[in-house]
Amino acid sequence: MAGRMLGFIGGAALAVMAAATGAVAQTAAAPAAPAAATTPAPRPMPVATLENREMDSGAIMTRLKAGGLIILMRHERTEVPSRNDDYSRPLSDCMAQRNLSVAGYAGSMETGVALRTIGVPIGQVLSSPMCRSMDTARLMFQRVEPEMRLLHHDNTPERTVTVSGTELNALLADLPVSADNHVLVSHIGNIYFATGIRVSEGEFIVLERKPEGGFVALGKVDPGYIGAHARYALYEAEQARAAEADEDDDGS
Repeated sequence: MAGRMLGFIGGAALAVMAAATGAVAQTAAAPAAPAAATTPAPRPMPVATLENREMDSGAIMTRLKAGGLIILMRHERTEVPSRNDDYSRPLSDCMAQRNLSVAGYAGSMETGVALRTIGVPIGQVLSSPMCRSMDTARLMFQRVEPEMRLLHHDNTPERTVTVSGTELNALLADLPVSADNHVLVSHIGNIYFATGIRVSEGEFIVLERKPEGGFVALGKVDPGYIGAHARYALYEAEQARAAEADEDDDGS
């Protein structure tokens, strides 16, 4: 009798263990509940989107020769590969930044020569304190003043792309009216978030101040086109000298 009772109890215990094991197995096999959908953080948008009239480079060069505009430029071409910018180091430490490439140095000088050949009057030249921007301005115009409001954004809450775009717009508003063309040398993020227009390295946007305030973009200029306009300016000057010489010969 005692043996049958022990057998019964043992069998019951095994049945309970089997049932528990099956329940665990079913729980493990059950699909996980879907994770709650997360809404991605909205991407920052430009603080201003300027009207872009997209004038051709010839028309823009003619307007620049008349003066009174603003050249908003991204620094010239940079090294590939290059080091990352280390914002913990002084801004004057070029060894802690991405710098101009050989092509960038040459392009800066060539664009400066071309603008002078065309006869574009230049007023203030302001630049981001980053070495690649300061070098672009110095090689292009032989003079430059550092301006913190043109500095590249970084990953801190104090200087996001939105902050840098807002500061660039404030700088534009502060520029004095001039018969010459002011030059601002900055970075892709600042320029895009201030204007809504993207520029490649070495490209620039030409801005015109509106009578009611604010600015309109006359268009974007690839520096490669400036050389062609400079060569044509030299050709015209040569033709004018030849015509003047012919007139002197006729008069003698």
